[in-house]
Amino acid sequence: ETMSSVVLFAVSFILVLSWIAEGYRDRQNYVISVEEKMDLLEKDRELIIVLDSYATELNEKIIMLKRIVKEFKQPLEKAKNREEEYLSNPIDSLSLMRQMHEDWEKVEKLLKKPVGQEKIALVEKMREDLPVENDLMEANQAMFRILHTYDLEPKDVSAGWIDGVQYGGKMSASDCFTMGTFSFMAGSYQIASKWLSAAKDLLVDQPRKYHEVMGITKADVTLLLARSLIASGNVSIATDMLMRDFMFGEAGSALTVHFLRNKPKPSINLESWESDESFNQLCRSSSRRQMGESKPSRLHCRYNTITTPFLKLAPFRMEELSLDPYVIFYHNVLSDAEIEKLKPMGKPFLERAKVFRVEKGSDEIDPSRSADGAWLPHQNIDPDDLEVLNRIGRRIEDMTGLNTRSGSKMQFLKYGFGGHFVPHYDYFNSKTFSLETVGDRIATVLFYLNNVDHGGATVFPKLNLAVPTQKGSALFWHNIDRKSYDYDTRTFHGACPLISGTKLVMTRWIYELDQMFLIPAVLPPRSRNFSKSLPNPF
Repeated sequence: ETMSSVVLFAVSFILVLSWIAEGYRDRQNYVISVEEKMDLLEKDRELIIVLDSYATELNEKIIMLKRIVKEFKQPLEKAKNREEEYLSNPIDSLSLMRQMHEDWEKVEKLLKKPVGQEKIALVEKMREDLPVENDLMEANQAMFRILHTYDLEPKDVSAGWIDGVQYGGKMSASDCFTMGTFSFMAGSYQIASKWLSAAKDLLVDQPRKYHEVMGITKADVTLLLARSLIASGNVSIATDMLMRDFMFGEAGSALTVHFLRNKPKPSINLESWESDESFNQLCRSSSRRQMGESKPSRLHCRYNTITTPFLKLAPFRMEELSLDPYVIFYHNVLSDAEIEKLKPMGKPFLERAKVFRVEKGSDEIDPSRSADGAWLPHQNIDPDDLEVLNRIGRRIEDMTGLNTRSGSKMQFLKYGFGGHFVPHYDYFNSKTFSLETVGDRIATVLFYLNNVDHGGATVFPKLNLAVPTQKGSALFWHNIDRKSYDYDTRTFHGACPLISGTKLVMTRWIYELDQMFLIPAVLPPRSRNFSKSLPNPF
């Protein structure tokens, strides 16, 4: 029975992953959205009130039943050791006959009477809007991503110690068991062993019956822990643990042999959202734990007064992070008032951010990117809001010295718990009908709309560069070589997982054909093929 429950749990994870691979249905984004999580917290309060009310009704019934038991016991106590004398009393005889005929019928009705049916119906109704299995899967992915990227220990995280910061909450045995199961299914058996060991330790803090009702038993945890230990090469430790456990005893060695013969096969593919170690190291260097030890080096800090005549009157403070390729960090380019105008423009229109797949020629939701996004300006935008966006658009031209006629929309993005974007290129290196008219993305401007509590830096692994968020600032870089229009692979970049809080950014991409007469190519392309034919749309 224990093994079957573990197998069923594993099958549910596999099914969930297939749903994620196919895309998400329209639903609340509980993982990323603070607003949805606030709503979820309120629903949790309501459900607890309902449960407490249900428990009160049950307790009232229990009190009544105990009162009846007390009343029914009194004649028996009176008759104890003098039953014949007791039954010879006509009053007692009548009372006994009446009670056995009338009272027990009423007791039976009381026992059968449903308790808290309205409460049960309310819970059933509210559960329709609660997180589903793939919401939990996303949360597991987010936590796994944070541990992997920032090199954290499950035991520390379960106690609230995350990347050098002590958080208020602690994880339960069920929380750790869920993470252990996810890690096991992902083939990370050492991490799974650590999560499951933490779960086993936490099981002793609450009554066994509680965990059985909640669907987790010591046997479940011990068996999966043994499998994880064996899969990670710790066979003797697993065998000793099983044989010392009174539930398994001598059968422990047989279980070890069974697990060795039936090696687990990972059913969760992490490749689509796993990052290499250079990316992870840079994320760690910009994290809370190591910020005092390692900071991104700035080549030069100055005021930009030359890209457009306007900057002679109002120069931008800039830091040159890299000259080749060109990566610039601008300070204080957005005011607090402008940012407060941008937030309500984007938030009502947020939906799952997508990734363009060259091989499919289409956008799709993918685990490699976990964020919500909205395109600005949207339809029916307020004229005052549109003026704010136009003003920011003119500022982009002042900052970059580039033309921005094409692709005028900007993407408003919101990252939440574990939100990330694996290292990628902003250029497409693909022929599509839309790109044929504007060219590829020659440059990117990334605005930071808030200060992030913990995590969320922008990282360029090939440049050994990590840029923490800073409200009101902007990061600008060239994706394409200005001389030959070759793609610059060194602009490979990603967003580190967000540990705490919310990260708000806005991105504007600038396209190459707008620069035809502004930045003419002076060298032939070395690796770029401009003769690729477009696919036939018919």
